[in-house]
Amino acid sequence: MDRLTRNSIIISAILLVLLIVSLAASQNELRPRVWQLNELLEDDPVLANYPYDFRVLLFLNGIVTLTSPHASEAPLEPFLAKVDPRVADKPAGSPEMRAAGQRFREVEMRAIQVMVSQPDVESVVWALDKAWYHKNKVPLGD
Repeated sequence: MDRLTRNSIIISAILLVLLIVSLAASQNELRPRVWQLNELLEDDPVLANYPYDFRVLLFLNGIVTLTSPHASEAPLEPFLAKVDPRVADKPAGSPEMRAAGQRFREVEMRAIQVMVSQPDVESVVWALDKAWYHKNKVPLGD
């Protein structure tokens, strides 16, 4: 086999492999599961209409780690005041603040439902989205 034929075969094989890989990737087979789960969150109409974007950080052994602006170490009221101007000047116990908190909890539950509707997802854990607080210049507290 001469050099030109050998190089042509090698280049053809490389192009064939690249074509197969690109076709498989376009059908979601090679995309990371975290990306696929994040697309589910983005495509959900309830979550899309809420001012906070829940994101999947990690998917491991059937457990999804989702970002949230609320956790035991961060009160919910500063977040609500930032995303909902109607409650910005309201005290924590006001009916408006309670309604905004209830809506947040409903949206948070929707994020859980979207995740556990997947056959390979068993549970969801939350991770405080400190980056959101930093980006929006909202103090986290003490």
